[in-house]
Amino acid sequence: MVRIALSLVALLSLLTSAVAQNPPTGRDTSYRSSASCGWTTFGVLARLAVVAAVAWCFPIYAWAQTKSGPQGTETTGPAVKQRANSKTTTRTARSASVVGGPCDFGVVVTTGDEFTVLTTGLTVFQKKTTVVPIPGWGLNDLIFARTRAAIPAGVSVLRIPYNPAKFPPHDESKDTLKDRLFRDLNAELAAYMREVVKGTNCRHYIQILNSISPIGSSSYTVRGFGILNQDVMLGRRIYLYALAFIRIFDGRDFSVVKQSSALINMQHSLAVQRFLGKLIGGPYRELPAESFPTQPEDVADNPALRDGVRAMLTESLDKTLPILLGLRPATRQSNTRER
Repeated sequence: MVRIALSLVALLSLLTSAVAQNPPTGRDTSYRSSASCGWTTFGVLARLAVVAAVAWCFPIYAWAQTKSGPQGTETTGPAVKQRANSKTTTRTARSASVVGGPCDFGVVVTTGDEFTVLTTGLTVFQKKTTVVPIPGWGLNDLIFARTRAAIPAGVSVLRIPYNPAKFPPHDESKDTLKDRLFRDLNAELAAYMREVVKGTNCRHYIQILNSISPIGSSSYTVRGFGILNQDVMLGRRIYLYALAFIRIFDGRDFSVVKQSSALINMQHSLAVQRFLGKLIGGPYRELPAESFPTQPEDVADNPALRDGVRAMLTESLDKTLPILLGLRPATRQSNTRER
């Protein structure tokens, strides 16, 4: 634009010079005065036009320089976009941090992947116990899935991993009478769960653990998931059982809000069930004698035992969890021991 303005100045200068060097002659003499005035006026107007053109060109050039910017700098448009991107990045980071924030329910499954093959008889010498790992049965995933299904939609649920190696089982053989009389079980449970869920922040915590039940009126007990061979004088009787216990903790002080064994028969308490002749306090079913494994290690690959345990576990959780969560009328809490 500047070059165009300078060219106009040069052209008009040549024209005015030419007019000054070639005044009108001949018959134009009579018009000398008027012609001179005309050319003079033309020259003045031409110079004014050139000045106006130059004055108009410089703002445009300056605006263009501002718009394009010097080399190596960003223009106004991308700068605004960059600021917008910065805001977006900040919002995304804040949203990501919410993932570790408060939740409504934290769920921790501490049952473990173990199956007990137990034989009992009239004497202690007939008792045989074998614990078989069953990680392929997916019981922990099933328990969490049923717990999540019992919690209403829209309520946030956090699954909390559990490492049993960090929490060795309590050795009850070392308990003295004084310990059993004066120990604070509620404080022990609170301290235990506080350690298990460390690093989380939930309003309530649901723990699913193994339940323990006596076998009839005997001194024997069964725990968690397993199969029982009761070898008595009248013959062998085989029972498959799936015993789980549910505790709900307050997330602030870790006090126990509600607790119960996971039951299928919700009409009577466990005490009444035992009085009515139930052999085991919790879900169990009798199986044919040939169902008992010849080799305990074979149970890990036994689909019938796996499906039987999963079915009883699912039904008991689906019936008990809604009651503890207040979604159904409450029934009597069980007095089954648990661990």
